[in-house]
Amino acid sequence: MVETATRLKFIKLQSELEALLTEAELIGTYQPPYNVLLKDDKSPIYIHITSEEFPQIHTVRKQQVVREKLSGTILGPYQSSYRIKEVLRIARRIFRWCSDPQSRKKSKACFYFHLGQCSGACSGLINSSEYQEMIKSLILFLRGKTSLVAKNLDSELEKAILSENFERAAIIRDQLNIIREVTSKQYRMKPSLQLLPQLSAKKTDDGLVFLSKILKDYIAVPLSHKLEKIEGYDASNLSGTNAAVALVSFTNGEPDKADYRSFNIKSLSTPNDYKMLQEALQRRQNHPEWGKPSLLVIDGGKGQLRAALRVWLWRTPIISIAKRPDRIIIPAIEFHQKEAGQPYDIENLKYHVLKLPEQHPALRLITQVRDEAHRFSKKQHTKLRARALVSEQTLIV
Repeated sequence: MVETATRLKFIKLQSELEALLTEAELIGTYQPPYNVLLKDDKSPIYIHITSEEFPQIHTVRKQQVVREKLSGTILGPYQSSYRIKEVLRIARRIFRWCSDPQSRKKSKACFYFHLGQCSGACSGLINSSEYQEMIKSLILFLRGKTSLVAKNLDSELEKAILSENFERAAIIRDQLNIIREVTSKQYRMKPSLQLLPQLSAKKTDDGLVFLSKILKDYIAVPLSHKLEKIEGYDASNLSGTNAAVALVSFTNGEPDKADYRSFNIKSLSTPNDYKMLQEALQRRQNHPEWGKPSLLVIDGGKGQLRAALRVWLWRTPIISIAKRPDRIIIPAIEFHQKEAGQPYDIENLKYHVLKLPEQHPALRLITQVRDEAHRFSKKQHTKLRARALVSEQTLIV
């Protein structure tokens, strides 16, 4: 390819979604001989839009397109069924096509109508010409012409407002808001969490690789940010007494007990895990000589994670792991937006909640960090209780 290429041309797009749609459209149009992922796949996947009075939207494989000589509009090929399902999930929020327009003859609404994701063709709320106009916009959107779709909707919105059709205007406004959201530079499509082949001899190495990929996909942590020093935190107390917060350290995915620390919490005598965690994290940042972590793992849910984000000033990604079932919680704040010396901006904070397969290398690594922090915090808490009990007995004697 390098030897035969005579020039290089690129298109700058605004979002990941536009790039995906445009890539598929260009490959489907030009059939480049060197594209083995989207052209020479074992069974490429396409979107098929039928030519009926109320067109239907399906995903089909290449063999089905050839075998059945499908009519209508065929878009693709796409990289994976997972990715195209994600695209259609986004598109349905905007265009709300009907999954069963035939049910209009039975006056029975389809499943998506009850979810607010159907325009009502199944209930006779929209005629065929209106429905087909919507499908034309959908096709433009799936071909990557998102700016044109937005421009057309802006024009429709003005007409709806001038005619005082405010119900229609509200629908168009919502469509425009979704298009602007999913085509913004900040919008990131949901990554596939499927297990890939494990290529490293050590499971910890695979865990670090997979975890780095997750952090890149969800909060834009660059792959150059190596997870050399992961710190895990857990608070342990009994009704607020003898409280301790444990810090465990993992170097290159392995426990490094020389760097373990415990923070005895003396400022609180009532149960408040959030305040205890915050005190420990603030004290931790007073010791840069211990080395700065490349990732913080907090034992707990969104509350513990939010508490940590409020006081952490170093430029470090922070995640938490909740129990029953184990799931990783990641704040929806891109890594490059964190300013050193300032706490994370958590106003209107949203979260990514990842439910990974039990054997997923990244989950196994984070679970190991969590369990070790829990074990170490319980050990310190038990020591404090024993020490307090001895002191009480000495006073009694």
